[in-house]
Amino acid sequence: MHLIAATSLSEWLLVILQVGLGLGTVIFVHELGHFAVAKMCGVKCDKFFIGFDIGGYKISRKWGETEYGIGILPLGGYVKMLGQDDNPGNIAEQMKESQAPAGSEIETKEILGPDGSTLTVDRRSYLAKSVPQRMAIISAGVIMNVIFAFVFAAVAFGLGVPYIPCIISDTSPGSAAYQQGFRPGDEIVAVGDVKAPSFSELMGGVTLGDLKNGVPFTVRRAATGKKETIVLKPEQQDDQLAKVGIFAPHSLRLRNENPFEKHTPAANASEPFLGGDEIIAINGQTVIDPREYTAQLVEHLGDPVEITVRRGGKAPEANRFGPRIGGQEITIKVDAQPMRGLGLVMKMGPIVAVEQNSPAWEKGIRAGDMIEQVIIGDDSGPGNAHPDQRFSDPVALPEQLRRLAKDTAEVRLIVGRSSTGENGRRTTVTIDLPLRQATWIEIPRLLNDPLSIPALGIAYRAGNQVDRIIPGSPAARVGLQGGDVILQAETVFPKKKNGGSEPFKFGGSGNYNWPAFVQSLQKLPDDAQTKLTYQRDGTKHHVLLAPEILTDHFLPHRGFLFAHAKRVRLARSVGEQIQLGYKETVNSLGMVVRFLGKLGTQIPLNQLGGPVTIAQAAGYSAFEGMGKLLVFLTMLSANLAVINFLPIPLLDGGHMVFLAWEGVYGKPASERFVIAMHTLGFVFVIGLMLFVIGLDISRLIG
Repeated sequence: MHLIAATSLSEWLLVILQVGLGLGTVIFVHELGHFAVAKMCGVKCDKFFIGFDIGGYKISRKWGETEYGIGILPLGGYVKMLGQDDNPGNIAEQMKESQAPAGSEIETKEILGPDGSTLTVDRRSYLAKSVPQRMAIISAGVIMNVIFAFVFAAVAFGLGVPYIPCIISDTSPGSAAYQQGFRPGDEIVAVGDVKAPSFSELMGGVTLGDLKNGVPFTVRRAATGKKETIVLKPEQQDDQLAKVGIFAPHSLRLRNENPFEKHTPAANASEPFLGGDEIIAINGQTVIDPREYTAQLVEHLGDPVEITVRRGGKAPEANRFGPRIGGQEITIKVDAQPMRGLGLVMKMGPIVAVEQNSPAWEKGIRAGDMIEQVIIGDDSGPGNAHPDQRFSDPVALPEQLRRLAKDTAEVRLIVGRSSTGENGRRTTVTIDLPLRQATWIEIPRLLNDPLSIPALGIAYRAGNQVDRIIPGSPAARVGLQGGDVILQAETVFPKKKNGGSEPFKFGGSGNYNWPAFVQSLQKLPDDAQTKLTYQRDGTKHHVLLAPEILTDHFLPHRGFLFAHAKRVRLARSVGEQIQLGYKETVNSLGMVVRFLGKLGTQIPLNQLGGPVTIAQAAGYSAFEGMGKLLVFLTMLSANLAVINFLPIPLLDGGHMVFLAWEGVYGKPASERFVIAMHTLGFVFVIGLMLFVIGLDISRLIG
């Protein structure tokens, strides 16, 4: 997610103020619940604080019998009631504070202490209240959070809530979505029971979905407009969240900040592109969405293009994120983007996935097969191909076959296949495959994504062992040879002190990331070099070489960076506000419960966040408008409600457990037991806080 540009200090200050007030409101309403019900039950409240007045540092004022204030430590709040203390070590003091002095005129009540003795206490103390009354006081904070979650959401949808729709921009090669033939421009109209989901709801449905049986998706195909319901099985690797391989949509409007990548044709165009420019045509051909835009760039892959943008103008009131009207139309020439390479041709790895109903699928190619050779035949037939028409470079193969699909109807694949019927021996089969013309692209965007061939519908690995070296290339000049095994690659920036990237490591532990490394080469400045560590005959070697431009391989997108596509969900009546607010509140509560239920298993612990993460997320939301911030506060209130009601000592849920004990047995739990449980709860809560703050710090450093 990218923070929307703030153009002035006043905007930053406004956002900080909104975030502070928003987070403070969530805490305030929680404590207000405790305070209001305590007052209704006749409990004397000494303090009502937002934040903690550590060391006496506070801003406060006393009205009546209660001191109201803001403490210096903004990590919560509290209500101090007569005879009530969250610290179990203060039970004796708590009892003493509640007791009425002998001969005083204070109204009293007799209660049973933890040891079964009878105590005479102030009728206005917390301890003097019945178990149901104390349960009402303790649960009131959570109830208020749920109520205000609904209020926040209902108001938000009255203002309008921006959201990213579930239109597919790309799929990860080999992923569940890839295998089911999902295409850029397809729209997910339902995920499970959620209709018209936002992209965040899609991600929640996937990460918390059924990994074994899959998640049902209803998709409207961009090519035909028809709806299909398909079950996708999310895949989870290591400590990552489960994914189905769908990426969020982008618009054709360049980002306000960083509208293009450095060292790309977009950055070196005939005149500069500006943040907010909206691409409307390529070579005079109108493009209305990223699907058409990509198809045009694929059509003119190796050629300069003239890109027309709309600069300025205004979006309609009904769709403030839609195409603008008016402004100025400017046409800018942008060169093709040749690939950079090192001259290494790696060995082909196995096929890991096949797209259903693709040419490869129809011909019986399956995961586990190995492409040994691709042959383009001449007039004498496929078997008599010229040597120049035999392709084996796994990185170059997708674009080679894309270009050939314009003129060639069929290719011949030599495929290695393990045969269980022959003691697992590998056999070779020859398969003639039709080529389809693919107007979309499939780029390995994640670290261990495989490569894919859109013209055939297969995804495959590229190994880390060198198959051959291209003569005259950087790799040839430093003496690399076929059979060398690349272990590590690091980008070196000579003009920077200690300037180097995080090394790519290859082989072992599933590091099939040669495609990701090749992608990283495309974004480097001209003076960047690559340090390779390789193994030959059991000995490690290091070489330094500079990537060079490849004149016959090109990248399609040319370095543009686009803002996310967005829509606005706006209620048209008070009734619809209530309906949408209720739905958002229920979804938020359910999401928190499901998240906690799968935490540590399907949800890795490193996905937790602390106060810094919360503040950052609130800030991102505030930059998108008050509606978005209020929906975030709905989610935060739901989190606070559910987490606070967990049966953990120190939290409201822990107090409810002890009150339930007292209700069943007629007296409080023993002091020793309460202290032991609260000590465990204290250790857990403090340990959890330190853990999530550590995660926050590691993210900031990263």
